[in-house]
Amino acid sequence: MNRIDLPPPAAGGVVLSWPGKAPPTFPPPKAPRLVETFEPQRLVTLQSAPPANRLYYGDNLDALVHLLDAGYAGRFRLIYADPPYDSGVEWTRKARLRTTLPRELNGVVIEQPQYSDVWSPGAYLQFIYTRLPLLRELLAEDGSLWLHCDHRRVHHLRCLLDEVFGAENYLNTITWRSQTARGAKVNAFFFPHSAHAILVYARNRAAPTRWRPQRRRIELSENEAAGLFMRDERGFFRTSDPGTYSFERLKQLHAQGRLYAPYGGEVIVDEAQRRVYASKGGNLGVKYYLTSLGDGRYQVERGVDNIWDDIPGLGTTPGEDLGYPTQKTEALLERILNAGSDAGDWVLDPFCGSGTTPAVAQKLGRRWVACDASYGAVQTTVRRLQAVCQQCSVSASDSRGDAEGRLCASPEGFAVYAFDEMRPPQESVGKIDLAITRIEGQEATIEVAVLDADIPFARSLAAVHPALDWRAAVDSIAIDPAYDGLVFRAAMADAPLHKRATVSGRYYVRAPAAPTTLAVRIVDIAGGESMTTVRIEA
Repeated sequence: MNRIDLPPPAAGGVVLSWPGKAPPTFPPPKAPRLVETFEPQRLVTLQSAPPANRLYYGDNLDALVHLLDAGYAGRFRLIYADPPYDSGVEWTRKARLRTTLPRELNGVVIEQPQYSDVWSPGAYLQFIYTRLPLLRELLAEDGSLWLHCDHRRVHHLRCLLDEVFGAENYLNTITWRSQTARGAKVNAFFFPHSAHAILVYARNRAAPTRWRPQRRRIELSENEAAGLFMRDERGFFRTSDPGTYSFERLKQLHAQGRLYAPYGGEVIVDEAQRRVYASKGGNLGVKYYLTSLGDGRYQVERGVDNIWDDIPGLGTTPGEDLGYPTQKTEALLERILNAGSDAGDWVLDPFCGSGTTPAVAQKLGRRWVACDASYGAVQTTVRRLQAVCQQCSVSASDSRGDAEGRLCASPEGFAVYAFDEMRPPQESVGKIDLAITRIEGQEATIEVAVLDADIPFARSLAAVHPALDWRAAVDSIAIDPAYDGLVFRAAMADAPLHKRATVSGRYYVRAPAAPTTLAVRIVDIAGGESMTTVRIEA
């Protein structure tokens, strides 16, 4: 990789210092190892090229250096980085049983360490400082970096970004209301912390930076609309100054009933003078009507500024909660990706955590690269992406959208790469009982029935609650119908995202020509993994 030089400091600019500050240094490029792919209902072989979308398991410093060495410089239209915050917390992942049995069985079964956010003096800033030049080099000239942080380090990180990206490329600071203060927190000393900051920088503001203004839709009851808007026979409306509208355009708006005259006056059209005015004086207004949703509900669109209080945090959207710490909501990433990128653009998330960025990028038709050093994060992201990709595959074939009615734009799958040996799971699944049936037809199909899986903590709970079966302790099942013993190339995955949803245990996958080795992998709720293989000769 070529050397990366920082831009010269601006005259009179502020440069941040900290204990142990040193110029960024980078490791030599490493070649990651392909460990897994997922392409719904596609038969793949050793000769098949892996999908372009990719998830890296390992230190993102290695991943960023590798991407530059592999020719990705200047490719990413948008980078969303959600690094640790220097919170002083050892973050854990909470695992819950998937069951509709009594509520006491739906509590936390196990808490597992995921990542440490505890730093020695100066180490946190050096950690971020070392990665910023690499992120800058990966950005397209018209691209933008969105760096997510909170009150602890936002002031320091802005200084670092000014130094690495140039103060002239600062675009804005988004204040996102990530939570609403409740309980004892409302009495916090000198007010509770209820917001995060997102620092937005351009690679080259003069390019200019890709930008799509955003609008937000607000629903109002009839009483709320009546208190905020005027009303006529066509409904509720607001007015706006017509500005430099021509005489002909004003006549057209008047014919449509969209001009408003104040003080109870009328709109006068003077053909001789070629002017349109209000009979009782004052300025004319152009009417903009609220959309009626029926049942006394109305919708209004408004522009979005840099205070985002309309996107709830995870605490008020529990349906998205995957149990992974510091998870961000999909609505937040939807707005960011829609504002700074287009369909088909490359998006990078070097701290992907629970996988919100790649999941949203997949739905919005962006191409993506993501990375995380936590194996638990990689497992959570893989499971999430498996569910999204299968839904996108269905949407592409029958034009149905996802659960919220949005059309999934990209049925493409993804590949997983590792820079280090995959960490062995803390607790593995035991014996897996399968029933395999080959069904011949126009396309050969294999029916796979998972009859039982020996999961240690599920077995102990079943002694107390006999109705509890192995499915309650399973997060996902994936099947590779042509396993080569090296890379797990899944063609089908059962990865329910809803907390209480369970895997079905019965699947149909397209079959390659016999003989073939079919592999079934089960991941339990504690991150334990087990794979069993069956040789099918005919």
